Amino acid sequence: MTFYSTVVLITIMLSVIMIVHINNSNIVIENARRGFCVGFTIIIATSFLEWMTYMANGHPAFPGWLHGFFSFLEFSLAPSLVVMWIYAIGNIRHGRIVLFFLLLHALVEFSSIWTGAIFYIDAANKYCRGEYYIIYVACYSLAIAVMFIEAYYFSRKYQNRNLSSLIAAFSSLFIGIVANIMDVDIRTAWLSVAVCCVLFYIYYVELVVQSDGLTRLLNRRSYESHLSKLNYRTAVIIFDIDKFKDVNDTYGHAYGDAILKKISKAILRCYQSRGLCYRIGGDEFCVILNKNSFRSESTVIKLNNRFNSLLGELRQKERALPTVSVGYEIFNGETEIADIVHNADTMMYTNKNSNR
Repeated sequence: MTFYSTVVLITIMLSVIMIVHINNSNIVIENARRGFCVGFTIIIATSFLEWMTYMANGHPAFPGWLHGFFSFLEFSLAPSLVVMWIYAIGNIRHGRIVLFFLLLHALVEFSSIWTGAIFYIDAANKYCRGEYYIIYVACYSLAIAVMFIEAYYFSRKYQNRNLSSLIAAFSSLFIGIVANIMDVDIRTAWLSVAVCCVLFYIYYVELVVQSDGLTRLLNRRSYESHLSKLNYRTAVIIFDIDKFKDVNDTYGHAYGDAILKKISKAILRCYQSRGLCYRIGGDEFCVILNKNSFRSESTVIKLNNRFNSLLGELRQKERALPTVSVGYEIFNGETEIADIVHNADTMMYTNKNSNR
């Protein structure tokens, strides 16, 4: 078995393992499951097609038209993989435009079987890049750029957590594809695509595991992990919705969930640029300010005043929107974390009593 055949086998086996894993996962939602599984299936198909063209290259017994057809399929499927990644994270927009782009690209690749514009099979049955091969490179690069932008906006929904993992995933993809473009004999593109897809899936799962399903804020597990690693001067801000049980009893749990979402959005709007926002209980939230965002206690007071003002504006449109009690404590690196949280809770409950 040649080195390249081994690379293809590893790529296919990795993709099969990922498909099995994703289908057995209880974390991934249906759209993501379908998107990632189809994506890995495309990697299997394109890796096999590239291997077939490699085996056919310069082989006189292999039909030239079939050699060209396999190349066409490989080139046509490549951008659709990126579309499936976007579909997996639920960010696909302008579906008809995307479909038109994929069909147009496939048509250009198909015409190349006769025109030789993108690629051609010469008289010796060898694959050659056409004069306009750059069109394929441009289309694929554009698709990857769009994917990275969509992934970045997706990460913003989760407060840009693990952004370094996203950059690492696309870096592996970039290196493999650039190497393949520079030297046609370096056939590691689909292995690098598979590795990127695995890293992107891990990135997606980490975001999901760290987030609260209802509010999209970071969850208690992430909050406790952050507290355990806290080693810089900052402020811990605790929130608790006043009389939330009465809201559920009076208007129902569906309305209560809607209130949780609205207050979560208000917290994100006021604090996300300065820190990480968490849902740590049923109607309890927390914000831990970033290292570079915290100046002094006045920073916290300004943010809290802004939050209360925003709730006041929202309450003018929705009279049933409850008040929110807020407490905070400054962490200077010396006090025990448990004492910081206790002091913030104490201030919050003092404010809650005054709101009754």
